[in-house]
Amino acid sequence: MTLYGYSRPVSWFTEITRQIKKGIDNNMKFPPIKQKLQDNPAILGIGIIVILLFGLLLHEYLLGDLTVIFEPGSSRHHDFRIAVIHCLLAGYLPAAYFYLVHRTRNNIDELKKVLEPLNVPTSIKIGKSGLIFWGLLGVMGAVFTTYSTAPSFWVPPTWNPEVWWHRGLSLFAGFWFGCFIFAVWHSSAFISRLADRIKKVDLLDLSPLSPFVNQGLLTTLLMIGFVSIFSLFLLEPGQWPAVVIMVVFTLPIVLLGLFLPVRGLHQLIRKAKQAEIVWARERIRQSRPLLHGVTPEESSGRMGDLEAYLRLIEDVPEWPFHSSTVVRIVLYLLIPIASWFGGLLIEGMLELIWSI
Repeated sequence: MTLYGYSRPVSWFTEITRQIKKGIDNNMKFPPIKQKLQDNPAILGIGIIVILLFGLLLHEYLLGDLTVIFEPGSSRHHDFRIAVIHCLLAGYLPAAYFYLVHRTRNNIDELKKVLEPLNVPTSIKIGKSGLIFWGLLGVMGAVFTTYSTAPSFWVPPTWNPEVWWHRGLSLFAGFWFGCFIFAVWHSSAFISRLADRIKKVDLLDLSPLSPFVNQGLLTTLLMIGFVSIFSLFLLEPGQWPAVVIMVVFTLPIVLLGLFLPVRGLHQLIRKAKQAEIVWARERIRQSRPLLHGVTPEESSGRMGDLEAYLRLIEDVPEWPFHSSTVVRIVLYLLIPIASWFGGLLIEGMLELIWSI
């Protein structure tokens, strides 16, 4: 049986297949995987962590070593704990990268109302070559950091299964750490350059420019989140050199991520502030001769208004940080300490349960 009305006969089966394919193309278009990852970075990170932890435990179960790795004081126990921390890092860093890209896009959308409408970008474009280069630098950094705490890094025959896990995951986490650092630099510089396209700055109301500050707080929070997980290595006595190296390396990046996004806005506010101060002082100078022909009450009122406005403009901070911003940063800095104490608490509870 055939259908007619076409240039050539078409079988029922071919026509049904074509209609189904057409319906799928028109009504069931799935967004790209990259877009899904950017929109749901938390799900990505949690999924990677769950899969890795399940795989690690399953591997230990198949080897029959579950009892050995939970024995306090054994080398296998310490290596297993290090492997678990690497599982957390391997899930957190890709999620942090995609969350940074996602939130940067949202901050750009919020800034559109204060930017010149000509060719306003919708998102940042991070070059693949740059990501690969920085990812490889991250891998090299992971090798160096691991070698600082384990001189036998290049002797695979001596590794137990847990060492294989955390050495392999360290390379994966190092690659994503490099990508994340590059994304921090790229997005921060990109947001900073957008300040050149601001139509007008109202020195008495800087709230529309809050996305610049939010970008700095975002990168600071994500970097401190990484440090919070990395601080769990302090639970292992021999891992403190790696923690010191990472803290010394990340501290400048935290400061860079906080101040770089608002650098362009700082310069813009400074120029606008200086121009307004010059204008106010000039108005005061021009008003002096006119004050001789008015009553003392009128004279003091006009001059008082100009002087009050001048003091108001002079008090405008050139860096758009407020007391609430400082409080949030202080709270962020407490996260690694809370993470370390939380790790100690969980470790003590597990040892207590295991000893029962």
